[in-house]
Amino acid sequence: MLTKSFKSIANGFASARISQCTLGRTPAQLETLPSIGYINLGRVDYQTALVLQKQLSRQRISDIYAGPQNARVEASKRRLTDFILLVEHPPVYTNGRRNHGKVSEDEIQRLQSLGSQYVETNRGGEITFHGPGQLVVYPSVYLRDHHLGTKCYVEGLENTVVETCARLGVDANAISGFPGVWVSSTKKVAALGTHVQKYVTSHGFALNCTTDMKWFRQIVPCGLEGKSAVSLEQVVVQNGSCVERPTVEAVTPVVLSSFAQVFGCQVRPLQELSPATFGTVQSLLQQISPPGIQISQ
Repeated sequence: MLTKSFKSIANGFASARISQCTLGRTPAQLETLPSIGYINLGRVDYQTALVLQKQLSRQRISDIYAGPQNARVEASKRRLTDFILLVEHPPVYTNGRRNHGKVSEDEIQRLQSLGSQYVETNRGGEITFHGPGQLVVYPSVYLRDHHLGTKCYVEGLENTVVETCARLGVDANAISGFPGVWVSSTKKVAALGTHVQKYVTSHGFALNCTTDMKWFRQIVPCGLEGKSAVSLEQVVVQNGSCVERPTVEAVTPVVLSSFAQVFGCQVRPLQELSPATFGTVQSLLQQISPPGIQISQ
């Protein structure tokens, strides 16, 4: 029986390896890191989230490089701040930029006939699935403010999921040469794919919480033969971890806390941190999305 709460489990687990991680930054640099806001968009169509990210990235780049001859503007004079979009998508198969145009029309129609969408994106990685029961995390971070290169940033995203799993009593790791986070050599609990333009990040990672694994059985996830996806729910049931059901709602605060620990910065509600950024997200979302989207904090 799943009885203990995530709060008690999170308090009982600590990852010394992660807590000591600096992602290659000096103590002096760690003292200067800006806060990051988060906003929970709830259930959002993938195409809507994709367009939203592109428009926000475009505005952020214009905001950051608004000085003379496109010089960088110091953080205190920018209108928009770093943020994390938290979403859950209706069923959709997405493919990375390396596979654009390589999937046959018959295969696309087969996937769509299952009740899902199919979308090709500008992120890295190969085909994967997003859907109900999966927490999708899209950070928009200006890497130069955090003294990070792309490689260390990706390592930080992987460590965020590893730390989240540790706090929930699940042993997980990144495996060199195989993007994402794994609970064994063949089972992946989180997929990862990023896009970086002028040091501004988009896309991120997707953590399977209570996701129905039937969707993944229709593809070769991330193009890795002999490997499969798994959910946190499957793992905690299999290993007997006494925690509540790892729903998206229950796991979200653990992810945010882990992100703050790994990246060494405060993570706060976006509306509180930057009303201007919060308002921009709201305005753009209303312009490009169907009615009925509810933003929560």
